[in-house]
Amino acid sequence: MRRRFSAWGVVVLVAAAPNPAVAQGLFKRTEPLEITIRTALHTLINDRDSTERVQHPGELQYKDTVGALVKVPIVLRTRGHFRRKYSTCDFPPLRVEFTKEAANRTLFDGNRKLKLVSNCRSANADFEQYILQEAALYRIYATLTPWSYRVRLAHITYVDTTGRAKTVTSWAFFVEDDGDLAQRRKAKKFEEQGARFEDVEFEQFGLLQLFQYMAGNTDWSLSALHNITLLKDSTGMLHAVPYDFDWSGAVNARYAFPDKSLPIRNVAERLWRGDCRPAPELVPSIEHFTSRRASLDSAYTTLEGMTPAVRERMRRYFDEFWKTVANPRAAAIDFKRTCAVGN
Repeated sequence: MRRRFSAWGVVVLVAAAPNPAVAQGLFKRTEPLEITIRTALHTLINDRDSTERVQHPGELQYKDTVGALVKVPIVLRTRGHFRRKYSTCDFPPLRVEFTKEAANRTLFDGNRKLKLVSNCRSANADFEQYILQEAALYRIYATLTPWSYRVRLAHITYVDTTGRAKTVTSWAFFVEDDGDLAQRRKAKKFEEQGARFEDVEFEQFGLLQLFQYMAGNTDWSLSALHNITLLKDSTGMLHAVPYDFDWSGAVNARYAFPDKSLPIRNVAERLWRGDCRPAPELVPSIEHFTSRRASLDSAYTTLEGMTPAVRERMRRYFDEFWKTVANPRAAAIDFKRTCAVGN
């Protein structure tokens, strides 16, 4: 029987914004953007307080389809936890906020706030590739299901308007806001912790957990809502949507390590952390992946900026996944050893 959440639990249902999603032009195309962000960069990148989120006014610039320069007033905030620490990154993750008036008739029309996944260490070529690899994983998952966050790559030049910090140019990507995702899926955000595998839509969750295994990502938890967003549709069904994949084996960032409670030594080791469904129930998910393999491959092989060496490493890593799921019965037996570990 499907478990029901208690009426007195911590439940937050966030209604989707009334603004029509059709205005969201940012994610309708996939080619990378060329953007300049002008702000008091020195102050921004040194905003590492763990409790207070300071507003940093700035200006975002890009050229439109006819080559005209478009200037959009923005507010920037630092965000995150681990990558916000000085010991981890010299450039923190950001959130970009727009007013309705400023975004009107621009590429960002319909957006009010966006996560900007920025390069952790802008002077290090490996960290530049991590951004592209994580963006590729978002694109792969979006190929599998519309219950996914949309992203848009951007090559960004950050200019310090005070002249105190050097100009930084690096890859980054914008991530669709939670509210916009909910509106697009005609759902509401559900923020009560404690969900179990049987509480979420079965087929959708089959894709999620198989994707996490493919990506070698153990840095998620359904019950704790760790790197998982829950959306409740009009029928009351819960759908889980994953995000943040930089600690996955497919990225294999040098700062990433598995939780000490897990029976793996490094993030490149795959570990099934999904449910314990038998082989016949695993087959539809595997077939769904297999039928889309060309598109899944294209999501990273065609990504601009990724080096041939990194692209080849990802190919080899994914080849191991395809070999495992080629035999669903054997895969189900293997997955049963660790199903539901830590979730």
